[in-house]
Amino acid sequence: MTLLKVEHVVKKFGGLRAVDGVSFALDRGEFLAVVGPNGSGKTTLLNLINGVYKPDEGRIFFEGVDVTELPPYKRARLGMSRAFQVPRPFPESTVLDNVVVGALFNGGYDLRRAREVAEEALRYVGLYDKRHELAGRLTFNELRLLELARALAGNPKLLLLDEVMAGLTPKEIDAMVQLIRKMAEERGIAAISLVEHRMRAVAQLAHRVIVMHQGKIIAEGPPEKALNDPKVVEVYLGRPWR
Repeated sequence: MTLLKVEHVVKKFGGLRAVDGVSFALDRGEFLAVVGPNGSGKTTLLNLINGVYKPDEGRIFFEGVDVTELPPYKRARLGMSRAFQVPRPFPESTVLDNVVVGALFNGGYDLRRAREVAEEALRYVGLYDKRHELAGRLTFNELRLLELARALAGNPKLLLLDEVMAGLTPKEIDAMVQLIRKMAEERGIAAISLVEHRMRAVAQLAHRVIVMHQGKIIAEGPPEKALNDPKVVEVYLGRPWR
C-alpha cells in the first residue's frame, strides 16, 4: 500500500536546516496535508519530493524505487505531478495547448494522445468550454483549475499541491475541495497538499496532517488530533482548533 516513503531527509541552505530529519510514508489514495507557518520548510520538502532539490541527507522512495537522485522529469514519468502555488501558464497559447504540454512532459504521450488526454483533463476540472481561449485571459480561479488539469494530464499516482487554494474565495475553496476529493475517490490518486491557513479545507480533505515548524515535524495524525496538539497551538494556530 505504501506509495511514497521519505526517510530522514535533510536540506541545508548555508547554516539553515530548512528540512531537518523529516520522515513519513504515504499510502496509495491517501490525502496528506502538510501545514505550518511561512518558513517552516513545507515548500522545501515538496521540492525534495519533486526532485527540484536533492537532499543533503536521507532517501526518498516512490513505489519502492529509490528516486533520491532522479530529476523532476523522470519522477513525473513515474507518476508524480505537481500543481504550483503561482500558476505560470503560457499566456499566448490556448488553454488546451497548455494542458497538452503537461501531457507531453509528464505522461510521455505522442501528440495525438496528449491532445485527447488534455481534453479529458479539461472536462474533468470544468474548463473544457474554454479550451480554445488564450490562457492569459483566464480568471485567477480558472488558472488554478488549469494547473490541476496540467497535473492530471500526466496520469499521476501522486499529486503534489502547492497551496492550490491560496487566494480563492470561500465558495471557490469549497468547489476546489470537492474537485480534489472527487479525483482521490474516482482515480485513486494520492495527494500531498501544502496549506498555510485553510484549516477548514484541511479538515474536509485530509486523512492525515503533518505540522511542520523550523524544518521539523512537530505533530502528525488525523486533523482533529494534529491541529489540537498543544505544541501546534502554541507555535502556529494560537488557539485550539474548533
